[in-house]
Amino acid sequence: MRASRRVAARLRLSPLKLGVAFIVVCLVAGVALFQKNRIITTVQPGHTIAVQFDEAYQLREYVSDAKIAGVPVGVVSEVNRAEDGTTEVTAKIDNDAVHKLGSAPSAAIRPTTMLGGNYYLDLKPGGTENGTFDGTVPAERTETPVELDKVTAALQPGAREGARSSIGDLDGMLRDGGSDALRDLVASAPDTLGPAAEVFDGMRGTRPDRDLSELVTGLESTAHVLSRREGQLDSIVRDLETTSQVLGDRAGDLARSTAGMPDTLDSTSAGLRKLDGTLTKLEKTAEPARPAVRELGTVLENLDPVLVKAQPVINDLRDVLDDSRPLVEDLSPTSIELESTLDNLRSPVLDRVNGPILDTLNSPFEGTGDYEGTGSNRPLYQEVGHMASNVARATMVDENGAMISYMAGVGPGSLAGLPISIEQLFRKLAGQEGVPE
Repeated sequence: MRASRRVAARLRLSPLKLGVAFIVVCLVAGVALFQKNRIITTVQPGHTIAVQFDEAYQLREYVSDAKIAGVPVGVVSEVNRAEDGTTEVTAKIDNDAVHKLGSAPSAAIRPTTMLGGNYYLDLKPGGTENGTFDGTVPAERTETPVELDKVTAALQPGAREGARSSIGDLDGMLRDGGSDALRDLVASAPDTLGPAAEVFDGMRGTRPDRDLSELVTGLESTAHVLSRREGQLDSIVRDLETTSQVLGDRAGDLARSTAGMPDTLDSTSAGLRKLDGTLTKLEKTAEPARPAVRELGTVLENLDPVLVKAQPVINDLRDVLDDSRPLVEDLSPTSIELESTLDNLRSPVLDRVNGPILDTLNSPFEGTGDYEGTGSNRPLYQEVGHMASNVARATMVDENGAMISYMAGVGPGSLAGLPISIEQLFRKLAGQEGVPE
């Protein structure tokens, strides 16, 4: 009985001791609670890997997750800064996840949201599936995120102001019915996904492994050229704004032009069909014309000095044209009267001229009767012309007045009254013509 009383006296504690004991238990529980992730990571089984980055970037020990394809497979256990400036991140991941990484995995630090916040270690399988992973991911197979604030810091102040204005305009558009339009777009999007996929597949070109990359390279070169000269792109945009304003002001004219475009296209199509035949004839004509075109160069070279010499004549010709203007004006009524005169020459008069008169003038002269044999093979108008020219030579006009010249001479036909002239006798002997009875 006395022994049990002694044990009870020993077990009986004072309130002070009980309070101290309670505080110690709470401190131990609090420390254990704050170190829960460390304790759980330490006690649970897994495999430790090391990942090297060029810089440390917001990974927290025993807080940041390690994921594969967005699925958590472990926790970052340690972040150490090396003397060369690199950072080595140690992560403890599940044993099954190690076999999924392959022989040469890569890693990246990614934010959980677009605006940042918490970050996690993203592990990407790589290499061969049956290969052995040595447990270390080198820095050349790692990457750090590019924050939105870094992107905006690289933009010019005007561009950032424009982005803020665009966001405000977007908000206004959504309030003014843009939300309903977006809902309609989302409702109709499933029906367009199939054709859109075909369009995207067509955008890859006939060489899917090269065409799209070459297009991106060309766009990059274009952007480089546009941004090479400072202010050039701004000038282009301002000109485009002016052009758009002009097009807006002339919207009515554009509408009328568009309305008349079908008829214009029909006329153009008909003209092109006719032009096709013209081009075919031109193609046939072009080949024979090639030698003349080749010589045209020489002609043009020699034409320059001729034009230089002709320039004074052309300059003087202006005065001649000015002086001839009254004459041309006087010829206008004369031409009108001449037209009426020519109208009067129709019918019987022109018929006689076009008939027996022209036939007589174009026929050779053949003598008849006493003049038989004195003709020639030349047309009558030539004989009349020769006679007129001989008469002109036989006449002259000088300060003494007009005179007619005569030249006396003797020929075979000078003897008259004979049954046959000497000239006809010689022709008879030559067998050219008969002697008249």
